[in-house]
Amino acid sequence: MNKVKLSTITTFRCAVHRPTWMISTCARKLFRIVLFLTLLAGIQCENGTRVPRGIKELQAALNVAARPPPPFLGHCDFEEICDWSWNRTSGFVRTSAPVPSKFGPTTDASKSPNGHFLWLYGRDGQISSRQIPRTGTRCLLEVALHQVEMRNGDIRLIIQTNNFTSLVATERSGNNHAQWEITRFNLGAMNQPYNVSLEMVVPYANSSIAVDNIRLVDCFPESPPVGRVCTDDMFLCNNGSCLNRTRICDLTPDCADGEDELVECDKMPEYSRCNFEDGWCGWTNVPGRPLNWTLHQGPTPTERTGPSYDHTYRNTTGTYAFVDMSRRAEYGSRATIESPVFNPTPPYNSDRTSPYYQSCQVRFFYHQYGVHQGSLGLYLVQIKPHQNQSERLWWNYGDRSDVWYNQAVILPDTRYRYFLQFEASKGYASKSDIAIDDFSLSPECFGIGVPADIVGDFNYYNPIIELESKPEQHVDFANETVVRITTCGALGRTGPTLEECNEEYNSTEIELLIPPLSSVSASDEATPFNFKGIQRWTAPRGGYYTVIAMGARGGRGSGGMGSTLGALVQGIIELEKGQQIYFMVGQPGSDACPKNLGLKTHYCQSSTQTKVSSSSGTSSIVREVKNIKLKDGGGGGGGATYIFTLKANGEQQPLLIAAGGGGLGLGHFVNDGTQHGQGPPPPGRNPTSGYTVKGNAGAGGGWNGSSNNMTGQPSMGMPLIYGGIGGVGCGNKIEGHGDGGFGGGGGGCLTGGGGGGYIGGSTGHTESGNGEGGYSYASSELLHISFKPGVNQGPGEVFIIAAISGCGCDFRCVVTDQHLSQTKCLCPPGWLLGNNSHSCLMTDKPTVSHRTFMMILVAVSLVLLFAFSGLCALLYNRYQNRKALSRRRQVMFGNGTELTALRAVSDNMMTEFNPNYEFAGNLYTFKDLPQIPRDNISLVKPLGQGAFGEVFQGVYKYRCNEEHPVAVKTLPSLSTSQAEADFMMEALIMSKFNHGNIVHFIGVSFDKHPRYIVLELLAGGDLKNFLREERPRPDRSTKLTMQDLVMCAFDVANGCKYMEDARFIHRDIAARNCLLTCKGPGRVVKIADFGMARDIYRSDYYRKGGKAMLPIKWMPPESFLDGIFTTKTDVWAFGVLLWEIMSFGYMPYTGCANREVMSMVTNGGRLERPAGCPDPIYGVMTRCWHPHPEDRPSFTTIVERIGYCLQDPDVINYPMPNYDILPVYEREVTIMRPDPETECINVRSNV
Repeated sequence: MNKVKLSTITTFRCAVHRPTWMISTCARKLFRIVLFLTLLAGIQCENGTRVPRGIKELQAALNVAARPPPPFLGHCDFEEICDWSWNRTSGFVRTSAPVPSKFGPTTDASKSPNGHFLWLYGRDGQISSRQIPRTGTRCLLEVALHQVEMRNGDIRLIIQTNNFTSLVATERSGNNHAQWEITRFNLGAMNQPYNVSLEMVVPYANSSIAVDNIRLVDCFPESPPVGRVCTDDMFLCNNGSCLNRTRICDLTPDCADGEDELVECDKMPEYSRCNFEDGWCGWTNVPGRPLNWTLHQGPTPTERTGPSYDHTYRNTTGTYAFVDMSRRAEYGSRATIESPVFNPTPPYNSDRTSPYYQSCQVRFFYHQYGVHQGSLGLYLVQIKPHQNQSERLWWNYGDRSDVWYNQAVILPDTRYRYFLQFEASKGYASKSDIAIDDFSLSPECFGIGVPADIVGDFNYYNPIIELESKPEQHVDFANETVVRITTCGALGRTGPTLEECNEEYNSTEIELLIPPLSSVSASDEATPFNFKGIQRWTAPRGGYYTVIAMGARGGRGSGGMGSTLGALVQGIIELEKGQQIYFMVGQPGSDACPKNLGLKTHYCQSSTQTKVSSSSGTSSIVREVKNIKLKDGGGGGGGATYIFTLKANGEQQPLLIAAGGGGLGLGHFVNDGTQHGQGPPPPGRNPTSGYTVKGNAGAGGGWNGSSNNMTGQPSMGMPLIYGGIGGVGCGNKIEGHGDGGFGGGGGGCLTGGGGGGYIGGSTGHTESGNGEGGYSYASSELLHISFKPGVNQGPGEVFIIAAISGCGCDFRCVVTDQHLSQTKCLCPPGWLLGNNSHSCLMTDKPTVSHRTFMMILVAVSLVLLFAFSGLCALLYNRYQNRKALSRRRQVMFGNGTELTALRAVSDNMMTEFNPNYEFAGNLYTFKDLPQIPRDNISLVKPLGQGAFGEVFQGVYKYRCNEEHPVAVKTLPSLSTSQAEADFMMEALIMSKFNHGNIVHFIGVSFDKHPRYIVLELLAGGDLKNFLREERPRPDRSTKLTMQDLVMCAFDVANGCKYMEDARFIHRDIAARNCLLTCKGPGRVVKIADFGMARDIYRSDYYRKGGKAMLPIKWMPPESFLDGIFTTKTDVWAFGVLLWEIMSFGYMPYTGCANREVMSMVTNGGRLERPAGCPDPIYGVMTRCWHPHPEDRPSFTTIVERIGYCLQDPDVINYPMPNYDILPVYEREVTIMRPDPETECINVRSNV
């Protein structure tokens, strides 16, 4: 680019080294004087138009002259005569498509085939504007260009002012795109009239360029519509135009007379505005950076990057601040300047209800031009008492072309003094200069231009700042000793050394314990608890002590921004003289390696890390940048402060634990509060380490264990029982950047590490997120416990203050803060603190408490007496049962019976006769059952409660690497001999069945307690619950059809037929004892002996003679009256099951007790036909319920008749009923008890 001043001729004295608004005032006054004299003389114009005479005409003429230019000034589409001119003899030609060029435009820029444009072919050309009045800061020249073979050509913007100063403001390279494109040039604020020229430099004879649709955009101040005025948030210029208030006092005159830079701007504090014409205005470079900001005038040293002139005066004599990126420095190297310190912002800036909400803004102009452009950021740094807090306000990256841009950034609410930072980062090569100019804070930051009622008590020069001032000490504690236990100045992941603590405490009662040599590991890996880094204090006398513990802060991320604080926990404990208390004082988490490539000081990048140097080729640089992998950037978690005692067996018992803060991540700081040390943990959580969520960062260590499988990871903070060593950060291992602090702080990596605590903090939940602070703890032994999350900004500390007699207290006075300023009175046990908070009162009703104690004692004695009596009765009954069982065995099997008890299992063991079952009259031995080793069975989850015990879903490993899901019925270890015998009988009986509608028996496992019976797993559950779930309702129809219901009955009938052929009597055929392979289509119903259903209730059975639990509602009269059980007994029960299927699982004889059912059935009462039941199906039911057993059909006949029903279209297409009678529960409930006069409901008589 040719950055030269073409000519300089001074024509007006008032324009030499004067502010731009003074030039405008001088010219305007001269114009008005000449116009006034002309009007008085009545001069006649050349075209015959008379100049107006008189006052009114003169005022009108002046108003016309003061009006802002029309919005179409400078616009040209070349369809008519416009404000632009060109040389018509050579260079540009006004034409329309087509043009004599193969790649020329076929339409104009507005896509009109007949539209006109300027066309230049094979030679240089220039077009110029008419004179343009003053323009605002956002003024742009917009032009549409069509370029062919212009890659090596140039397009130059030349600005010429009234003092005949010309300069090449901008130079752009051409292209070969051969299409219409919009190109914009920044004109910015010009404080005097000027002309603009576009010069085209054509590289080749076949090059061409077309120009169309020239416009001036946002160049002139806004004017309110006719009849309207400016709004409250706008500034009214003298000529009637309106400005946004963000442009007031921004060092750039936007009004025609420049009054926006005069109104109260002189009231603004020093250095609140700076155009760098008189120096740095208090701004300073941050030392140690590889690059620096410098003040400069005119073009920057490197071609095609940086500005050619300043923004203030728009010429080469003005000054701006810039960073010369051509200096030797690595990619990402930064230069930072800091502003002077400013006082806090006014309260209305953060008040959402105020009209001046967020009115305090930072305004500046910046210039980012160059193909290798880096980034520019604006940062706010609040000066807090112990730790400055940084916050990024604005950031911009990339090439923004050779243009000065205006930027206004809202300043957030600040309660402390602050300063601002501009930080420029270098791109991957030298063409990346960055500049700023015309910095200013808005007047509202200082209460200027704001109504007094809104400003209130705010005074910028006398601010009220929240300082952490030390409160005044209580007079009674003036000479009292405070025991302060610290980290002894140690830093990092391991605890203090003996030398450090000897220098810190200097022979006090505090001592650092030295672990035995055998327990000290040579490395920092987790080992069982030893005393490395542990401190001990011995109570000099007995009494009450206030104990205050503070956890350590976490480390900051590589961005260096944000704040993470440790928690504070305090309480009052009573100690005996000589009692020893142990301390692990948390150390701060280490900060991550600062994200500043090429930093001169504190260089902490690994020597093996890939470096990107500007001296290498661009393609290789881009490739290296793409291949860079972030490995670190998160700070380490802060260590927790643990206070504990040791039990007699050496086990640690916690008293107080103050959690450490989590490490901050490498990304944008998010202050959601989770990074600080927290208060007490949520209920139910165990005192373990945190969770490792993202990256290789480590969670914080807990009290005594880990919550996940990452315990062996070096970045994990160790729990106290493993020494509390901090986790290793994944950054530089020599300087320890990102390491967790001693006390269980987790190491930082891509995210921040978790803070140590009673429960360790987790790592960041998102990549580059903050680690969480740990949770604190206080033992219930302490009094007046208090938690304060996120208060400590340094290393951990412990304060111990003994109680005294004083403060006006009747008993003892204790302090509740480390400054000894706040006190509280204590009373001895059994006494209460009075309303005045000083007196101790004895409880006034001792007789009431004594009477209460006696009543509790009598009640406990009675309970123990009844319990002992019941235990004796239970043991006696058990003895009688065993004696009867022994006699029964002798009668049935003689003295040689092999079944004595399942607790002594043998291969030749015989089963005892079970009165509920018989199977072909044969007895089977235990060795006939397939045995399964216990190691081959794994229980997965419980399925329900069976007749003997719980039923589990399990896995049976029957071959190498082959598994099969099974159902496992269990018998509890403490079962009666009768139950064990019945359990054995069930296994023997089921082992003899092999049918598709009977549950398949797999084997038994009796070698260990509890005993197992292994069966096939049926995933569909029991038939009763399945029917209830599918029961149709008014709001939902059932998915089942009548064919599905009949098919379920057909499956059960087939299973019963198999048992009938085998001469086996089941005696408990019911829907609850039938299981489904699945609930969907293709289901198969199978009969189970005692099923896996949950709803096997005692009310469903009747104990006859104290021997057996009988299902009365499924039994015929001869069974519950005479104890006769035949295959016809199962036929009757099948009829009831068929009724259950057709009623969708309703309880038979609903509302009737067992005795009522027995009476009903004996007198001929039967169940009514269920709603929606086909007649043939109900006919099968009634035949099954014939009072004479010999007249009931066999299961062979039942299977045959149900088979006919499945072939009958009238049956299988029968419509399904709709029930709306009873609610659906796991078990039916009776809504209203039946009338005692009527025997029961839902019963049909005289069958």
